[in-house]
Amino acid sequence: MRTLKSTTAVFAATAALVLGCGLGTAAASPSHAAHSAATPRPAAVGVCASTAASGAAVRGALPPAQVHRDLSALTAQHRARYGIADKGPLRAAARAGSTARPQISIHPAQGTSFKTLSGADGSCATRSVSTALTVRDGYTTIYTPTMYPPGGSCVELVTVYTNTGRSVSAWDWCQSVNFAASVPINSSFLSTYTNGTGAYTGRVIRTSTASNTWSAALWNYTTGRWDTLFTQSGVNQSGRTDGWDIEELYSTVASSGRAYSCDDMAGITFESSNISVRRNGAWSAASTANADTHYDAPNSAFYCPSRSYQMVSAYDHWKAVG
Repeated sequence: MRTLKSTTAVFAATAALVLGCGLGTAAASPSHAAHSAATPRPAAVGVCASTAASGAAVRGALPPAQVHRDLSALTAQHRARYGIADKGPLRAAARAGSTARPQISIHPAQGTSFKTLSGADGSCATRSVSTALTVRDGYTTIYTPTMYPPGGSCVELVTVYTNTGRSVSAWDWCQSVNFAASVPINSSFLSTYTNGTGAYTGRVIRTSTASNTWSAALWNYTTGRWDTLFTQSGVNQSGRTDGWDIEELYSTVASSGRAYSCDDMAGITFESSNISVRRNGAWSAASTANADTHYDAPNSAFYCPSRSYQMVSAYDHWKAVG
């Protein structure tokens, strides 16, 4: 989840930390050169373009008060510890003199970035979830995958892992600028929204241009319809008209030079496929026409030598391991 600050500057600072610590790099990403811009891209397939809506809320979604209790405190913790005005990349090191300052704070990301496009009004993807991932360090927050459609959306759909739990949650970019809805990743979620595949399909679309209303929904395999997680209207507070479907995390680096998130995520595959963009109501697969990698940090920014990352198909399928 990004902030108004220049992402380039944040990643440049991260790279400087890497060089300063003399760390090696993780496995290099495969070149995108093999993917020709002229290669025809398939239209979005499967449920992304389905208009079948259940009219019901996501099953197992938490009451707003519990969402606030479970996730807003985490945001407040980051603000207090690191001096961050809003969620997103660390604006600076922890406040001078703070005894709580971690050795190094990192916030890398990799995956598909959506270009700013006239008429952009949604995005969709099939995204991995894991019940094996246990976050042990209180400073670590993993948003993987997290999706924010281009077009000035009010809603970001986030797969969240913290040391207090696992959830698929919605961030409100227009009103509260905070987490506003959430459903725990548990056996009920897996049976209803992954159909035993270990991946759910989620989308965020604009439902009203006049009021700038956006709705996040999950595909219910039991009913064959979309269930609504969160809907919001208003003026977008992020200041962005581009978007992303990425792996993103906050962590700290131990004295060994290895991020705490590295051990938490070791051996676990994180993947987003069938990444699609909607424009003027028409769906198409993410491609060079509507996407790139402008939010990518170098692999070394993850402080995890065992991690691997691959853009399987530019830009509708990426995969990271560990």
